Amino acid sequence: MSEKKDEKKITDQKKDMVYTIPLGRLYWGRRSNRSNRAIRYIRKFVTRHFHVDDVLIDPLVNQFIWSRSREKPPRRITIRVIRIRDNVARVVLASLAS
Repeated sequence: MSEKKDEKKITDQKKDMVYTIPLGRLYWGRRSNRSNRAIRYIRKFVTRHFHVDDVLIDPLVNQFIWSRSREKPPRRITIRVIRIRDNVARVVLASLAS
């Protein structure tokens, strides 16, 4: 019976999801480090939704966040989160992951 629970637990884990993360709340704080906080917020968001310890952010996601400088990150970003291993997830831009 415990084997069925373990199998169910493995199959219920998310493997691949697309999220639109609102980053507008980052505009409430100081201007000088909004892009830094956006990267930290994406990492925190993925950790919360995927229950992983390590989040690997693709360089294109980082480039997209920093494209309008440190003070003006985009208001929202659509990402695809892919679970690589049990405690590792990878974040890529949704438009490029198709």
